[in-house]
Amino acid sequence: MKHVPIVIGGKRSTGDGHRKVISPATGDAVATMALATAGDLDRAVHAARAAAEELAAMTIRQRAAKVAKVADLIERDTEAMARDLSSEQGKPLAEARGEVSVAAEMWRDAAEIARHLTDQILPSDDPERAILTVRRPHGVLGVITPWNFPATIPTEYLCAGLAAGNAIVWKPSELTPVTALWFLEFVEEAGFPAGSVNLVPGMGHDIGAGIAGHKGIDAIGFTGSPATGNAITAAAGPKPLLLELGGNNATVVLADADVTEAARRLAGATFANAGQICSSTERIIVERGIYDDLAEALAAEARKLRLGPSLDEHTTIGPLNNEATAAKVDEHIADATSRGATVLAGGARASGHPTDLYYQPSILKGLDPTMTAFRAETFGPVAMLMPFDDLDEAANLVNDHGLGLVAGVLSTDTARAVDLGRRLQAGIVNIGDVATSWQPHSPFGGYSGRASGVGRIGGRYSIEELSQLQTFTLPARMLP
Repeated sequence: MKHVPIVIGGKRSTGDGHRKVISPATGDAVATMALATAGDLDRAVHAARAAAEELAAMTIRQRAAKVAKVADLIERDTEAMARDLSSEQGKPLAEARGEVSVAAEMWRDAAEIARHLTDQILPSDDPERAILTVRRPHGVLGVITPWNFPATIPTEYLCAGLAAGNAIVWKPSELTPVTALWFLEFVEEAGFPAGSVNLVPGMGHDIGAGIAGHKGIDAIGFTGSPATGNAITAAAGPKPLLLELGGNNATVVLADADVTEAARRLAGATFANAGQICSSTERIIVERGIYDDLAEALAAEARKLRLGPSLDEHTTIGPLNNEATAAKVDEHIADATSRGATVLAGGARASGHPTDLYYQPSILKGLDPTMTAFRAETFGPVAMLMPFDDLDEAANLVNDHGLGLVAGVLSTDTARAVDLGRRLQAGIVNIGDVATSWQPHSPFGGYSGRASGVGRIGGRYSIEELSQLQTFTLPARMLP
């Protein structure tokens, strides 16, 4: 059984306490995790401060070469890393392999993007003075990451943060810390200075809160719930923040869409990772003319999925990761059915499995704005459908809640779909595609004024967010 230690300045310690890491698929312990203390966090920040000076002194091409080496190492160990990820997170092994492979691509992309970052000379109104902008690291970056994508979500912060020259203090989710240990070891093997990434495993209410408010941490990256994001914002004060806080995403299906194809794509958008994706399609807003047909077609797709253990190669949907998530799915379905929704597929936990975290892929018809699932993220294998009669109504339904992460419009009438898309208050609007779709090099984040986050993750946008611009003015004669 693996043990995830505290790692500070390249040195490992077991800490004063530990907790077990339990597989949601089997209920068995797959690892143990050390529990860092406030003192450990202070030491990690100190080690990161020393490493940050070394990283800032390196050229960006030197840092990029090490970032690219991490990508090589991930590709070398994809299978073993994917098996650990699948065991502790619960997603099917095929999805875990895909996640690890995407993480490798993201590290490689970050290296390539970093190599092409340039300082800029701006026009000056004074012929005797020149203006130069340069990009600097923040210094020490605090990173707090969730359990649903333990490879790709940390990668968004780690690869960009290191490429930009920051040292990192990282608290991974206590539910999926084994995947974090892989990254720590890759960073060490790639030749980054000791303390470039410091691992402080623990619980959110102590180590996560400690990172948010620590005076020695210069900037924070966090992915998780809006409630926790708000707490981090309050504790962080003026620190730069990169926050991705989830969504309750809608895909609108117009009447001209191919019902069979739409159902197939919506099933993937809803049930990948058992619906535990911040960009997952949860609300399906359907033009009334095809509403009943699409509901039946989607229910049929849900019934095709094979629910089973994560390491079984035949499994197409695994268990939920934890009881709190499963209980929330129970609550949302119970609320919807009590208010008149009809269950077309699933609708309950599945029996006959090693744990109580296996949930039937579920389709409900009859969503309305009074239901909890309309207003809050369910984060499970559930899609709820509701009809609309015109584009104004569709736009209002998509926008009528506090989140604004991703939206999709399925239609063969591109002009009509774009007309609707312009009205949707989401950070990403996919025309001719489901809400869930995203390419990692493109900017990902919430719509301004809504509770889906601050800043943009993805490609060069991550590096820009995790660094700062500094402007120099100097005598023009100093330039060629």
